[in-house]
Amino acid sequence: MNGNLEKIGLFGGSFDPIHNGHMALAERAVDFAGLDRVLFIPTANPPHKVGRELTGFGLRRKMVQLAIEDNPRYEISLFEKKDRISYTYESVEHFRDRGYARDKLHYLMGGDSLGEITDWMHPEIIFRHATIISLSRPGYRELYPFPPDAAVMVLNRGKCDISSTGVREAARKGRPIDDMVPDAVAEFIRENSLYRKG
Repeated sequence: MNGNLEKIGLFGGSFDPIHNGHMALAERAVDFAGLDRVLFIPTANPPHKVGRELTGFGLRRKMVQLAIEDNPRYEISLFEKKDRISYTYESVEHFRDRGYARDKLHYLMGGDSLGEITDWMHPEIIFRHATIISLSRPGYRELYPFPPDAAVMVLNRGKCDISSTGVREAARKGRPIDDMVPDAVAEFIRENSLYRKG
């Protein structure tokens, strides 16, 4: 049924901001799993960020667009632009319902998120219908209580310790962020004085 479907990777997140660690994971996933496309899915209302003030969705979406605009394999999806909280399992179900089986549907996440996935809403749906691809991040554990039939790839080559929190903190203190985010994103952050408060 899905023999003619391309192999895609879903990459959801708040992307506040998108940084070089995100880009490294997408690049490694394309190379390692042979993905045809990576869909970056900025989340308007992520469940794990409740209580923290996020940068406006429009600004976060623009930073994602700037980061990926030169790569024809990368696209942005607004599937999680919702007034309510968005859950990863809903995105996985959306593409499963369009015929993508687990060998065609991949979900990209950082090592920190991978360590927390069993606490997410309906992780069993994610494990059942998507192949997980994660890039190790220093300081996070690498053994997880996954279901025995889960398909999980943890890429150790090219570990990255950049975090959105670290980028925001550097920008707030006026430190250089050019080695942490794509050039166009760094320029956008400076032009719009993002993360200079708090």
